[in-house]
Amino acid sequence: MRNKFFLSVVLLLVSQLKINAQQFEAHSAQYKDFSSGQTKIETTTFEFDSTSFTMHMGEMNVYFGLVDMAMAGANRNYRLLDRNDDTVYVTFNPRSKFIDYRLKTYYLRYILDKVKEIKPEVIDTSPPKLDSLGNEIIIEDTTIYEEADVMPEFPGGKGEMVAFFTKNIHYPKEAEKNKTKGFVKLMAVIEKDGTLTNILVMNDIGSGCGAEAVRVVKTMPAWNPGENKGESVRVRVEMMVGFMPK
Repeated sequence: MRNKFFLSVVLLLVSQLKINAQQFEAHSAQYKDFSSGQTKIETTTFEFDSTSFTMHMGEMNVYFGLVDMAMAGANRNYRLLDRNDDTVYVTFNPRSKFIDYRLKTYYLRYILDKVKEIKPEVIDTSPPKLDSLGNEIIIEDTTIYEEADVMPEFPGGKGEMVAFFTKNIHYPKEAEKNKTKGFVKLMAVIEKDGTLTNILVMNDIGSGCGAEAVRVVKTMPAWNPGENKGESVRVRVEMMVGFMPK
């Protein structure tokens, strides 16, 4: 009884932060069972905010109460309680698109094909800020979004982007010598004018391929920028640059 009272207090305190908390919806078509090493096909959707975590699998809905959440880089680490009062640990990474689920000896990784952040509509009723001449000061939105109403796009689409990489990538001599092949994963921010900034290598296959991928991405033409509610916004995107010996 005392533990349940304590849990109720914890959840009450957490719920008071709900207004400012991030809320997400995610979808997965498959997961990997690390205890058996098998990958299984099963459609699962997730909904979570500052007070709860829900999994929908077919006609089955599983609800968890949130005890606490901590940030570690791009990871959101949740400690939950299921209906049996067992502790469940969930790690969610909206950038790399995975959810790790741990319950006792179970360790599952859900591969996400869709992640959506739900942002509550906020109506600003405060009077506009004015400059010394009485003109309204327009505050620019400099937020970097993971998702947008209209996502950025390379001119002509993905096919043209692949053609751009094929034409401009120079297979490094070290990679040729070491017979290195595979894909370099990059992340970049598409600015409001379509230019690329904050280019980072997320997964390098070595032998100079990462540096070559960054070099080519820096020569890209401006993209069609992302949009939210008809306005251009900054959006983070991922790219895979292939290195295959000819």
